Amino acid sequence: MEGSAYIAMTGMQAAAQRMDVVSNNLSNAGTTGYKREQVAFRALPFFYQGQPNRVDVMSQGNGWDMSMGPLQQTGIPTNVAINGSGFFVVQSKGGAQAYTRDGNFTASSDGMLVNQNGQAVLGVGGAPLFVPAGATVAVGSDGTVSVTPNTPNAQAVSVGQILVVDPPASSVTESGANQFQPTAGGPLDTTPSAATLVSGALEGSNVNPVSSMVNMISASRLFQWETQAEQTISADDKSAQNIASNL
Repeated sequence: MEGSAYIAMTGMQAAAQRMDVVSNNLSNAGTTGYKREQVAFRALPFFYQGQPNRVDVMSQGNGWDMSMGPLQQTGIPTNVAINGSGFFVVQSKGGAQAYTRDGNFTASSDGMLVNQNGQAVLGVGGAPLFVPAGATVAVGSDGTVSVTPNTPNAQAVSVGQILVVDPPASSVTESGANQFQPTAGGPLDTTPSAATLVSGALEGSNVNPVSSMVNMISASRLFQWETQAEQTISADDKSAQNIASNL
């Protein structure tokens, strides 16, 4: 493939990748605790016989904007938001663990505190948290979960503390279902952090729909320009071949 056509092709690929990322962000603008995905590119120069030949567009991989989303008050005691950096730790029935910012928790039929995927919310120490059926639940700013049984003269009793960890943002990667895993693999960091929690609230997505729409339009136009450039290059090559064959 000629150098100019290859340059146009790499530009088309970059624009298409950018549109995919922005589209995914827009579709998650209403997802609790969602972190905006970002994509970065760099110019990669190529040389032929020691001289500059062309510059291609190369992807540097995707990253995530870990800035905090807006707090949305719900009034539901088991809805919890992290005010600042950090992650909750959840665990599936099979034992697989993940980081998440989604604090939309509820009590399961057996009293276990779970997220909307049915994964257990882990407490400090690594064990799931349980609340008695019918009890009034309260979550303190330090993550302490207290329950007050629905009986006369009952007193609030602590049943544990929600685990919040704060690994470096560069050490985690998105693993699907609005959750994260360590980039290098291996076990999660379960060292408790001194995070402040807000009960009765959820963290909204940090996606800005307006700026995302602007980015989508920009990426779409870039894709169109690259497509037109590739078509023009192909047409010029064909014309040059026809001229050569008629000589």
